Amino acid sequence: MMNKISRRKFIGKCVVYNASVILGTGWLLSCAKDSNGANYSSDLEYLPIQNGNPAIAFRREQCEECGDCIEACAEKQKVFGTYHASESNHVCIHCGTCIMACEEGALTEKYNWREVLNAIDNPSTIVIASISPSVRVGIGDYFGMDAGSFIVENMVGACRAVGFDYVLDTNFSADLTIMEEAAELQKRIQENVNIPQFTSCCPAWVKYVEIYYPSLLPYLSTAKSPVSMQGSMVKTYFAQKTGIDPLNIIHVAITPCAAKKYEITREDLETEDIKGTDMVITTNELAKLLKMRNIDLSAQTANFDSLMGNASGAGIIFGNTGGVMRAALRTAYFNITGMNPSENMLELQQVQGLTGIKEAQVTIGTLVLNVAVCYEMRNAQKLLEQMISGTCKYHFIEVMACKGGCVGGAGQPAGSSKIQKRISALNTADILASTRYCHENPEIKAIYNDFIGPVGGPNAKKYLHTTYNDKSNLL
Repeated sequence: MMNKISRRKFIGKCVVYNASVILGTGWLLSCAKDSNGANYSSDLEYLPIQNGNPAIAFRREQCEECGDCIEACAEKQKVFGTYHASESNHVCIHCGTCIMACEEGALTEKYNWREVLNAIDNPSTIVIASISPSVRVGIGDYFGMDAGSFIVENMVGACRAVGFDYVLDTNFSADLTIMEEAAELQKRIQENVNIPQFTSCCPAWVKYVEIYYPSLLPYLSTAKSPVSMQGSMVKTYFAQKTGIDPLNIIHVAITPCAAKKYEITREDLETEDIKGTDMVITTNELAKLLKMRNIDLSAQTANFDSLMGNASGAGIIFGNTGGVMRAALRTAYFNITGMNPSENMLELQQVQGLTGIKEAQVTIGTLVLNVAVCYEMRNAQKLLEQMISGTCKYHFIEVMACKGGCVGGAGQPAGSSKIQKRISALNTADILASTRYCHENPEIKAIYNDFIGPVGGPNAKKYLHTTYNDKSNLL
């Protein structure tokens, strides 16, 4: 592989990625084609991130023009090179793969942590934090703890110390997501409509389909992501239960994910014209925030608030590749058979691990389902092309943009060894959970009884489901 200095001679001579060109040095570049099929080239040596990008920031003065960001975007996520890029034109799914590829710090998530501190310091607002599962196995990396350290109480205590009024667990809404998604899968299979069902938790993946495969949008689950469901429930159910005016709430999602910053800008995720989540900060930003306030993570301990603070083991493993699939199949099995599944199906080892595409065959009563799990759009694209060609054999497919799932998100330290340790930590937490099934979570039962009504019913559609839009015009 060439060093960064010699790479500069080649980046921009051709851009990506319809016809591959392998240079003798092993550096992979490609020539793209315009709408008429003609090759075009670009002189860009870095991704042209615009100021209006809600998720990613570019600091030109720190850029070494090595082209690593272009390679990552084009090769792993199949975006750069599919359109005519220029300094004023950039198509982005906000996954943050470019951030992870940039060793110079020229690309980062768009920071919002100072805005969060300003909200906390404003006495007229109630600031609520909701924390995603992967944060608890990533935040310790910034404070000298071993990779994969599972530090829930320290993390919650630190958030309380910094001044959040309430600290909730987004795993609660992961359980909600599974209740809706499992029921939706069962209905689709029974009616033999829009099979396979694709998961919809990853906003980068959803936007990729909207841009590149809009004809396949009916195959996406209509269930909102856990972060979006959490926001909807905070501004409605939680506000009602606590007697807080939702207009006084600032809801902050703390996630490992850059793309969630984009997701909260989607108007189709609002409930009654109210934005469910007001700000997103990453694990990385949480660390910055805590250090700014001189809060020692290891010295803090507290528990999540009791309302929207309880989750099953199924919710915990949402952070792992294959976790959404495993969680959904547990509840689908119960819905169809009236019993919880066996140990083999609980673990479903075939869909775990750091292989780009994984598959399994599961039996639920008289149903035999083929399922698949993948991460990165280069792998998802293979399954989407099977859909287009009519050769797809699967009934249910999980897709995440980041390697290893959310545990490998762009908002926390990368590295395969770190990712594997985080996966193991979340799996262990699932095993040790008081229940491993979202349908057994007493608080989930309560929210359906007291507020939502039937799974998949009118209120569930209103608060927990969404729609998608053809965005192919962005190309």
